[in-house]
Amino acid sequence: MSVSATSGRRFARRVWARRWSRLRTLGVLALLLALLGATAWVVLASPLLAVRSVEVSGAARLTPAQVLAAADVAPATPLARVDTEAVADRVRALIEVRTVSVSRQWPRSVRIVVVERVPAAVQRRGSSYLVLDGTGVAFDTVRTRPKGLPMVSARSGAGARTVRAAMDVLAAVPARVRRQLVEVRAASPEQVTLRLTRGRTVVWGSPDRGERKAVVLTALMPRKARVYDVSAPDAPTTSRG
Repeated sequence: MSVSATSGRRFARRVWARRWSRLRTLGVLALLLALLGATAWVVLASPLLAVRSVEVSGAARLTPAQVLAAADVAPATPLARVDTEAVADRVRALIEVRTVSVSRQWPRSVRIVVVERVPAAVQRRGSSYLVLDGTGVAFDTVRTRPKGLPMVSARSGAGARTVRAAMDVLAAVPARVRRQLVEVRAASPEQVTLRLTRGRTVVWGSPDRGERKAVVLTALMPRKARVYDVSAPDAPTTSRG
């Protein structure tokens, strides 16, 4: 009988140990779930980590207020729920903005860094001038031509590719020639010419092999000529007529 009683007590202890182990495991899981739930609430729903400020940097032509209006970040939005890509898309819709980056600054701020388009040339439009960046995008209109910006002219009805070709050529023009540049003319993406001071013309052709054309043109410039043709840079020509 004593052996049977001892075995019963041992069996009962093993059963209780197994039950206690399961209860402890369940308790730990419940605690972890509670902690995860509390953390999720703090991050995703509570005002503790909500947006209190939006910082804007890089704006010059634009005002910070214009960037903030475009960003449209609602105050008190939980920071983790701010869609930074959507904010960047809205700011990028501002024509003056070339690139933008948006990041969360924990615990309660959003940072917006904009890179604005830089004036590279102007294009005549009636009595006004369109200001173009280096990719040919028009992002401003002014009444008076800004000093120091070359003129770009494209054939009537020419598309964006033609303007972009003119800007690519402009970027490749050597500094020595650029100082004498009056106008970049583009009849098509393959027919770009430069009008220089003293009635001289450079036939550039397409933007292809721009570096090579720049080197050849620099070598030709000491010659007295009216036309410098580097459209085929391996066989350049000059003429006085």
